[in-house]
Amino acid sequence: MIRSALAAALFALSALAATAPASAEGRPLESAMITGFEPFTPPEKEILMADGTRQTLRDFQGDLVLATVWFTTCPSCQIEMPQLDQLKAKLDERGISNIRIMPISIDDVVYRESPQDSLIRIQSFYDRKRIGTLPVAVDVGGGNAAAFFGPDPVGTPTTFMIAPSGQVIAVQQGGHADWTSDESIAYLQRLAAGS
Repeated sequence: MIRSALAAALFALSALAATAPASAEGRPLESAMITGFEPFTPPEKEILMADGTRQTLRDFQGDLVLATVWFTTCPSCQIEMPQLDQLKAKLDERGISNIRIMPISIDDVVYRESPQDSLIRIQSFYDRKRIGTLPVAVDVGGGNAAAFFGPDPVGTPTTFMIAPSGQVIAVQQGGHADWTSDESIAYLQRLAAGS
């Protein structure tokens, strides 16, 4: 029931995002978050990394994880992925290592291709967009996305904030948030600290 309510809220936001002009500037991150739902455990489906290793979202417990479901030709993803790359660069510059960005692409499902072919597609997208700090990862068969969203259709990109405790505590949908401001980074640090 909680996931159904969350999915309904995400669907409503995706409808609004579809009518909003795409821009590199968005709302302050904290005000763009969906919160107030009962925290839940993220799925533990396979994620294929560029180096051939396989991981799950559970492997990052202890850090704040921004698990972003996206694909390479999604219009809002064209804006958000470079912003997440800039955010990762800023976190690295400041020595903040307890916030992880895990963009999990659903390209293999969207394009009906092998996960390995999707890794090549994602790397090509990263090269075109000059994305250099984000991991290249495929949500194999869309398993995590399907478990997050259930049967309800929602838009991409959608970022699930997984607290260090391992529970999803907030969601941002639609690619219209400002990820890179000092205020947004401070907000993420508060989430990473559990406050």
